[in-house]
Amino acid sequence: MPQYIEKIRVPVRIAQPGQSPVEGFLSLASQDEFHSGPETILDLVNLSLRVFPFIREEDGAVLLVTRVNVDWVQPGPGVQREMVCPPNYLVTREERVQVLFRDGRLVDGLIQMELPEDLNRASDFLNGVEDFFVLVTDLGPLVVNKNHVLETRVFESSPMPLDSRAALG
Repeated sequence: MPQYIEKIRVPVRIAQPGQSPVEGFLSLASQDEFHSGPETILDLVNLSLRVFPFIREEDGAVLLVTRVNVDWVQPGPGVQREMVCPPNYLVTREERVQVLFRDGRLVDGLIQMELPEDLNRASDFLNGVEDFFVLVTDLGPLVVNKNHVLETRVFESSPMPLDSRAALG
């Protein structure tokens, strides 16, 4: 008999190329294997798995979403920072940017980076190995797929990061 693994259901909107964003839920592990605390949205989408389950709100259907075909994931209202980004993520630099997606959508926001002192530019951060990053926008955080970004325009940088808990919360 299979063992039941308890998950935390988190409300999100998922955008895929050429489609309107869809509301539903992700199921996150109650304990992440790489850091203390629960798995986060950023952890889930940066796993090397090809698909992850998404429960569509409108009809409760379970969709196996292909990770590489996600533009962005937006946490729902009231989702706490610790469910978006791991607690051990230390913001060392910020840059205001405008992200242009392949489909023409433009999003302004703030990239909060965790980088060593000698690698402290948005280009260094976006060239990192993880496919997804958090973009803090006026409407809350977006977990963005770098592979769906056509270009990122850097407006200004801030060598002193905001309190990352306040910005992402």
